[in-house]
Amino acid sequence: MAFKDVLELLRLAYHGSKDERTQATTELEAAVQSPETGLACLLTLLRAGVEPSLPAEQSLSALLFVKNAMLHLIGDDLVTGTPGFLEEMESLLFAGMFRLPEGHRRVLRACIMNVTSGFEWNYLGELMPLIGRDLNSVGVDEALGSLELLYTYTKRFKTPGLVPTSLKLQVCSVLVRKLPEYLGYNDMRVCHIVFKLSECTVESGLQLTSSKEMSGDALDGLFQLMLGFPQQHYEAALTAGGKVYAEYVKCLKRIAMISYAIINDATRRKKPAPVAKHFLEAHSAAFLSTWQQWLQLCVSSADRHTHHKSEMFALRYVKLCTLDETLYTHHLRPHAMELIERVLFPYVCFNEEDEAVFADEGDLADYVKYMTEEGFGNAELSTRQAASNTILALLGSKKKFHDPAALLQALLGTLTGGFESADVTTAAGSARLFGFLHLLSVLRKFLKEVPAIWEGQMAQVLMRYVTPCLQPSVSFIGVRCKAIVVCQRYSKAPMPSEADFASFMQMMCGLIRDADMRVRLAAIDAMCTLLEMKRARPYLKPILVPLVEECLTFLSKVQTTFVPLVILHLATHFAPELTPIMGKLAHTLVQHFLAIMHDMGQQEANEGVALGDESVDVSMYEQATFSADALLDAVLTVVTSCGENEAAFMSVRADALRLVKHVLQQPDNFDMMEKTLSVLLHVLYFSKTISPECWELLPLIFALVDSGVGVDFFNCIEEVLDNFVSRAPVEFLGDTALMTAAYKMCEKMLIGGVVCVAECQIAPAQLIEAMLHTAKANTEHPGLFDPYLAQFVGLLLQSLIQPDIQGGDVRVRIWIIAALLDCFYYNAAAAFSVIVQANAYPSFFDGLVFFFRACIDDGAAAAAFLSSNGTGSAGSRKKKVKDDAAEVVENLSLLTRKVTILGLSSLLAYATGPHLTTPQEQQRAAFASRYVDPLTRIVQYCIFTNEATYAPRCTLSEANLEKIKRGIEDDIEDYEMSDEAVLGVDGGDDTVEAYDDASDDSEEDLAEAQAGLEIDEGDDYESPIDDINEVEFFLNWVRMLPQLSPDAQAAAHAVLRPESDYLRASHTAGRYRHLCKKLESAMKEDFQTRAELTA
Repeated sequence: MAFKDVLELLRLAYHGSKDERTQATTELEAAVQSPETGLACLLTLLRAGVEPSLPAEQSLSALLFVKNAMLHLIGDDLVTGTPGFLEEMESLLFAGMFRLPEGHRRVLRACIMNVTSGFEWNYLGELMPLIGRDLNSVGVDEALGSLELLYTYTKRFKTPGLVPTSLKLQVCSVLVRKLPEYLGYNDMRVCHIVFKLSECTVESGLQLTSSKEMSGDALDGLFQLMLGFPQQHYEAALTAGGKVYAEYVKCLKRIAMISYAIINDATRRKKPAPVAKHFLEAHSAAFLSTWQQWLQLCVSSADRHTHHKSEMFALRYVKLCTLDETLYTHHLRPHAMELIERVLFPYVCFNEEDEAVFADEGDLADYVKYMTEEGFGNAELSTRQAASNTILALLGSKKKFHDPAALLQALLGTLTGGFESADVTTAAGSARLFGFLHLLSVLRKFLKEVPAIWEGQMAQVLMRYVTPCLQPSVSFIGVRCKAIVVCQRYSKAPMPSEADFASFMQMMCGLIRDADMRVRLAAIDAMCTLLEMKRARPYLKPILVPLVEECLTFLSKVQTTFVPLVILHLATHFAPELTPIMGKLAHTLVQHFLAIMHDMGQQEANEGVALGDESVDVSMYEQATFSADALLDAVLTVVTSCGENEAAFMSVRADALRLVKHVLQQPDNFDMMEKTLSVLLHVLYFSKTISPECWELLPLIFALVDSGVGVDFFNCIEEVLDNFVSRAPVEFLGDTALMTAAYKMCEKMLIGGVVCVAECQIAPAQLIEAMLHTAKANTEHPGLFDPYLAQFVGLLLQSLIQPDIQGGDVRVRIWIIAALLDCFYYNAAAAFSVIVQANAYPSFFDGLVFFFRACIDDGAAAAAFLSSNGTGSAGSRKKKVKDDAAEVVENLSLLTRKVTILGLSSLLAYATGPHLTTPQEQQRAAFASRYVDPLTRIVQYCIFTNEATYAPRCTLSEANLEKIKRGIEDDIEDYEMSDEAVLGVDGGDDTVEAYDDASDDSEEDLAEAQAGLEIDEGDDYESPIDDINEVEFFLNWVRMLPQLSPDAQAAAHAVLRPESDYLRASHTAGRYRHLCKKLESAMKEDFQTRAELTA
């Protein structure tokens, strides 16, 4: 394509009419993608882009097209396979950086980064002599071009391992010496790129652990340069204003980022880099002084937004200085109150950014975003949060040298004085009152630790200083909303009397009917905390209906996470009381969920998110995602809350299934899939019979797995299918097509080579078990699983010899073996026959004993069996064998041990039965002498391990029954930011040690108190085997012993424990099951009682 033709197409593509733009773009893309002319066309465009004589608009269009073509249109193979192309392109890009204006260079740098990362272009050999040359004859634009070109490569230094250390050190040695000379241009653009290069140099130094590679003082010149820059250039930059001052602020932001990175390394890593350690000793105090001055100057500036990023890193620097003893004791603590009052407190006061949010009552979207970002526990997104965390760090008490008590007392004095003198009649007075309220809200963690304040004074503080700010007479809405936050944070503070608490609750409930929407929305958010308090719930009952209606109203006005969260809490705690409106709740929640999903789909179709043309679109898309997720949580809670009320459940089922069908029909809704399947799971569980609408969803579920999407959710899919099987056993197990589809799914998950987490590969074995248990228990239709038993036993045997399963998570093998043992429980004769016919006898049983070898309590017996059967391992493997054995024991659960007992007891009864005549008689005869001893030992281990686990669970169940009887309910603990959350998440991968000086044994104490009460993987699994006493099941075989052969009797009696031990274990197992049923019944009765009171 001729040069003129390319330029004409470019002109039309960027500046023609709509049809001309479309046509020209299509022709250009076709030319660039052509194997014959594509690269030549690309070079033609690049030459046009770097040609200074062309109009700037035209050459910039050419560069933009080249950049996009390199990313999306040109294949790497074509580039590397065309001789000379890369060299010419690199030459044009390199030369262009020295002769094009700044806007063009920005696009060129994007092209250069693509070539550097994609084709390993290293141009430093050609560039570094230009960096190190005498600058007297070099113009500012040429200097800028060379520095920008250098930064395009050296920014890769910040990623460890991307560039060889030797190359980094070589470049850094030049930069340390040469960069100060570039400041002589007195051009802020040059200064900015100098500090960006300084950042690459410092980051390289922080990656080094040996002073032999880079000495601690190697970067002193750069640190001195950074320290002197702010004061030396401030007046001139301020006077010049405009772009010059903006570039000056960018320089300070970069210096602040560098100083923060190095103080972070120095104070929060176990082994700081030598340069960080030296910086802490030699320069940290000077930088602390610099950033305090800068913050004080910024906070009084009229244009706060300009300084935001530099302020954020300066505040974080000050915050991390609290972790160093010298900086804290000599530079921070003596002047802490002055620092808080003069520098930090102004940042927490109401400011112009807040004004923009509160300006329009009708625009709730910005207000919700503001509420979310300003919420506790979020990342530092605002200077208010950063300043708050700095104050909290000053009050920290975990370091031995910290001295917060007197500082907290002084701060409380300032707070009291601020509240006493507050003047809400002026904007300035209201702004400061907002700041005092905010400060009080963030201090809760520390005030709770002082009993005299928390128990004796907080209620008075709330009533005297905070609740008056809630009154409608306070015209400053920001103050009212912040007062609601304080009340929410301190709602669990002890009140002098129940009357005081009742008054407090009445006031909070009244806010739901406030005239201002922002106040109502803040009050709804506060309800999330109040609903967690059992004490508060009786006071909320009178406003339940208006509260729900207000929540539903806001759902149609704005997308939030906390409005659905309030509905979630309401459905959780007031399900009986809300029974009449559960249907309306579910319908509204589902409608809004589907509407949001539709809007998100439209946005994706329009490629707004993918192109990133408008940052606001991305922000709105993210908010919609969070809101949809919260709505889904609320729908799930509404469904689960209806479990005890059939009428309420029937009113929500249709809408819940509508939601499920919508998500399953669009499998790209990956993030929604797990919770959606959970909704379906509970719909099936609460349904007495499975509706046609539910059966219609099965093909969608099978298609999910077939497409591969369902592989990552197969544990959830298994639970859903389990409920299909248990609710309609005859319909499911009797349907050949359904069972074939189920087999294919299990086959794909077990031996189909899928890659997934262990829980998903365990799930097919669990599904097989569920079908076996259900079929076994269905005495009205015996043999439901008979047609499929051989097929599934064969699949399980095949899966055990799969290399990825043999070498993978031991839990997968445990569950596969448990499923095989369940096959013996279902029909021992048929399962044994399949194993013999598959030539898996005796290898399967040898492997079974070897797998459970750590369960055989007599070590000598286990060793003898393994040795006699050639199952032992050579010397180099012994340690791994021991580790594998221990891992099996560690990962057995109540459920898998119970299944093992039932399966092996069934197998022993079949294999030793004296009156049976089967085709496998020879194998049965050999079985008794070979396997009775080890298998009986395994059963015994499972029985008495379960007994030890049941005992503390019985105690806990009795305690829970007593709580229900007495109406006791544990309150949810307040959320408090951890010390690490206050500091931030940039502590490095080698363990943050910021606050480890004072040991806290609370976690160990908790673990000890909960010993034996860990959640078991069978706790949420309901099955017909729940009502079977596994000890009695085993004793059925023991009582047959007198009828067995002498060899079988001798082998069993050599192993069996005294009968009294088994009777005790049987009693414990029976007692545990009885208490589980009693607890479930008590919970249902409690629900019904509350529902009747409401009715």
